[in-house]
Amino acid sequence: MNRNSLIIVISAIIIVSAGIIAYDLYFLGGSPSQITSRVVVSTVALPTPSLTGQMSVETAIQNRRSVRTYSNQSLSLNDVSQLLWAAQGITDTTRNYRAAPSGGHVFPLEVYLVAGKGGVTGLDEGVYHYSPANNQLEKLLSGDLRSKLSEIADGQPWVSQAPVNIVITGVYQRTIDKYGNNNVSVRFVQQESGHAGENIYLEATARGLATVALGSYDDNKVKNLLKLPSNEYTLYIFPVGFPQS
Repeated sequence: MNRNSLIIVISAIIIVSAGIIAYDLYFLGGSPSQITSRVVVSTVALPTPSLTGQMSVETAIQNRRSVRTYSNQSLSLNDVSQLLWAAQGITDTTRNYRAAPSGGHVFPLEVYLVAGKGGVTGLDEGVYHYSPANNQLEKLLSGDLRSKLSEIADGQPWVSQAPVNIVITGVYQRTIDKYGNNNVSVRFVQQESGHAGENIYLEATARGLATVALGSYDDNKVKNLLKLPSNEYTLYIFPVGFPQS
């Protein structure tokens, strides 16, 4: 290969690489966050999830609604455990299966709990990461961040009114590593978040709770507020509480 051909090849690689980066920043919501890993302050063990309930799957599907008004009643740690387990809990420890199906078995989703003051009995207000491996919460930040999260979510008031918010993020790179940097990988991650989101809806309904799926927010600001790693992208916010009667 002569010098001119080499220059052309190198230039093409640079252009393609820039295009891939631009694609990621445009479609996946690039962020100035420089955090590469979560800093865990403390951990909270959650109750073992129950596999029996008072409502059938069929009834939960029939009754499921998007609800945006909540009472001040606190959730219990059992409620939190069931909701997070329904989103990403491990259902088969031998084969590492989870409550929601995952394309390629790579599990790109991460789940967070933003708990308000008095939002969960026995749990301090703050931001927590859910660890499926041992069904526990990893505390990342202290303080009630619901109002700030509400502002970031286009001022939707139910975010600050709900006792807790469940935030689902995606690490697209996990899927890209297996399927390539293309629309298929993006689609798989987004589909998986939908699976987890519907599980949250149904579990909430089965426990007499209410929620709504939100997709309107500033991804960069969510990432910076919750101190998320730079490779995670927000997919959903679920305010959760007891419905206001």
